Amino acid sequence: MSNPPPAFDPRIIAPLRERLDQHPVYGLRDLDDLRRFMECHIYSVWDFMSLIKFLQHHIAPARYPWAPGPDAAVCRFINELVLEEESDKIPGPDGEEICLSHFELYCGAMRELGADPSGPQAFVALAAREGIDAALAAGIAPEPSRRFMESTFGFISGGQPHVVAAALALGREHVIPGMFRSLLARMGITEQDAPMFHFYLKRHIHLDEDFHGPLSLRMLDMLCAGDAQKRREAEQAACAAIEARIRFWDDVAKRLEIS
Repeated sequence: MSNPPPAFDPRIIAPLRERLDQHPVYGLRDLDDLRRFMECHIYSVWDFMSLIKFLQHHIAPARYPWAPGPDAAVCRFINELVLEEESDKIPGPDGEEICLSHFELYCGAMRELGADPSGPQAFVALAAREGIDAALAAGIAPEPSRRFMESTFGFISGGQPHVVAAALALGREHVIPGMFRSLLARMGITEQDAPMFHFYLKRHIHLDEDFHGPLSLRMLDMLCAGDAQKRREAEQAACAAIEARIRFWDDVAKRLEIS
């Protein structure tokens, strides 16, 4: 099935994306920098799932009686995205496949490199028990991560699917592959040294560029449904999401004393 080109024009974020792609935070100097970077970045790996779950609830809700949605390809996309992010298949230590969420996979990658995932795990457990506001107020997450998550959940709390889709499709999916490529090129850490880390990076580069990116734009176009006001709101949300990521990287770079 061929995908028609989306009417939504991603070039609106080109100047912001250029700033993001050239951010100094990608100039990590050593393994200690990478560890500290991951201890901040993992929170954005986690909160990505809440964007996805919000959109799945709207696009492919678990309710009955069931009725087909307006675009089966978009329904499949959001369900497959949840499947991959929540329970991806990865090579296990004995050669057999195991299932892990990408959050858990990232925690494993952190351990490989000597970073500490205990803080993020405690944060997620607290958010599950007492809600996101309690977790954000608990002082567990690093300040750069806390501020970024506030932005993410701000999009979600507005309750507008086209706004959340813009934050996902244009604020993350089209930027993350470039970020990962920068990290791989800079660090020189072999696949033998950190197999889970390399699997995570390769998986996201492949999925985001070859699959998630184009279909996330189709999802956004469906949710805007030709409505000029929704399109303007989506454009504003896309720019706000990129700006939030730039502020996140600004804060992380300051924390790591990278200029």
